[in-house]
Amino acid sequence: MALRTLTVDLERGLARQQLPATVERDYLGGRGAIAWLLWNYLPDDTPPLAPENLLIFAAGPLAGTSAYASGGFVVGTRSPITGAIGYSWGQGHWGGALRRAGYDILIIRGQAPNWCYLVIDQGQVRLRPASHLLGKDTRETDAAIRAELGNDFHVVCLGPAGEAEVAYASMVAEGRYMAEPSGPGMVMGTKHLKAIAVRGGPPLTSQDEKRLAVAMELIRRRAVASPLADGIRDVGSNHFLNTALDWGAITEENGRSGQPSPAVAQMRHTLQGYGQRQSRGCAGCPLPCYFDTQTPAGASLPFPELELVAGFAARCGITNVETLHTIADRCIRLGIDPAAVSATIAFLMECQAEGLNLSGTLTWGDEQAVLTAIDRLAVRQKQRDMLSLGVGEIADVFWGGIEFAAQVKGLAMPAIDPRAMNQIALAMATAPIGGDYRYSMSYEELIVDPPNWLPEEVSHPQAVKGKALRLIWHERFAAILDSVGICRRLGLMAYQISPGELLALITATGNAITGADMVRIGERIVTVERLFACRYADNGGQDELPTRWRETALSEGLAAGILPRLSLLLAEYYRRHGWNPEGIPTLDRLAELGIKA
Repeated sequence: MALRTLTVDLERGLARQQLPATVERDYLGGRGAIAWLLWNYLPDDTPPLAPENLLIFAAGPLAGTSAYASGGFVVGTRSPITGAIGYSWGQGHWGGALRRAGYDILIIRGQAPNWCYLVIDQGQVRLRPASHLLGKDTRETDAAIRAELGNDFHVVCLGPAGEAEVAYASMVAEGRYMAEPSGPGMVMGTKHLKAIAVRGGPPLTSQDEKRLAVAMELIRRRAVASPLADGIRDVGSNHFLNTALDWGAITEENGRSGQPSPAVAQMRHTLQGYGQRQSRGCAGCPLPCYFDTQTPAGASLPFPELELVAGFAARCGITNVETLHTIADRCIRLGIDPAAVSATIAFLMECQAEGLNLSGTLTWGDEQAVLTAIDRLAVRQKQRDMLSLGVGEIADVFWGGIEFAAQVKGLAMPAIDPRAMNQIALAMATAPIGGDYRYSMSYEELIVDPPNWLPEEVSHPQAVKGKALRLIWHERFAAILDSVGICRRLGLMAYQISPGELLALITATGNAITGADMVRIGERIVTVERLFACRYADNGGQDELPTRWRETALSEGLAAGILPRLSLLLAEYYRRHGWNPEGIPTLDRLAELGIKA
């Protein structure tokens, strides 16, 4: 079946079309279709913030079916942060609603003359004014739109940070699921599109419902019995905190100190005992991984994720658990990526500590200063607030700052320290979206017992052997998960979906492929994204870490004296991909994968 595509030009109108059947055959849908569209349809000279840039939402062929953990979406664009492909991944139910409304892909282009929001009501599509929504946070916007249209609509929207065009603004789905990392949110803001509300029809039927049900039951049984899944059901992604601490991957003061404070060392335990958690995971999923916390004071706040805790508690010194919950709430309401804002704040804290920023007000551990800085991101300034630009853009403002700015290719690095873990170091250095290991969901070094379907033998986090091949496996598997439309957190962060089960899910949708075909599809998607980075990334897409994390070993802590072996890792990584020694896909490799050069 050809992929059903809706293009909405915010200045000229809309069009419905079907992509060539070969796109579904070679890329499945979802993220794969986004990569194909951006590579083949976006003109070479399109600036990221130009109206002509494409903002593409996609849900894979499982979305909208009876499969659990399949209602999320991927949104991609040419990133204003890196110049290359930028993706955000969102969980929840919005993607399923889009497919039930009749569309696999939604393409937004142009710039509306005034702020608006888009309504897709099964076969009807219309734009509505959004002036009355401006200034509302993401939860208020979600509630206001559903009050206007009906509670059976699913909404993805920007908060005040997106309206103010903060560089790391993020969309939020259903008032609760943040789409991370950042980049596409800023593009949505420049298009003056506040929200997209979708009402779908009845659930879709897969071509082979029996095969689908069998595969989902196998995954459910594994998830119910898995100690790893049980840990994630308890504290979400913070389950990985203790392992990260055990390997010295949680460092403080923007990576200057390798010795965690007692408060950070006990953070998982402290989070576990704080308040009462209530799941807000996706409907029917055996791995609820998002929570709200009923605080001792009676407030209901979102439970902070690993990237927020490591970013603000370790990087910035904010160890009060109630404050971390408050920051999580403000990030969702304002619509900002916690990994990016914590990296930027930590960078400015260090600039101030080193006397490079004499007008700064941010000091290590100052809770009120951090909360005030975050709140400032909700207000559009006549002169851009430096904090709103992000760590990649302000790195050169302060003399020598580029050496300790936690970014790769302009995108903020999450706060797991790559000096302690070679696979995460390689993932951060090579990701075509910029320095975020969540591109490949490479959490393997943070779990005690990796699944037996991973290639090569398990090795020490600071070893080199097998790391390139393991990362490539993660890249391909993540690309296929994103393209078929099954949750990457279930499939990779928790490792609950085997390759055989993923193949069964794909064939249940009517895509008659083999295991070898599945591997090739994943490699094809990753290679297109690599090409995009090589051609368009603002700094040429160099695969490296900032100087601190590449050349300056820690003097204390469990990872003291250790540096990532990037030169060895990169040589093996390029060779395994079939790229040249500079990391550029060869013409022979492109021909083998059927990619237009």
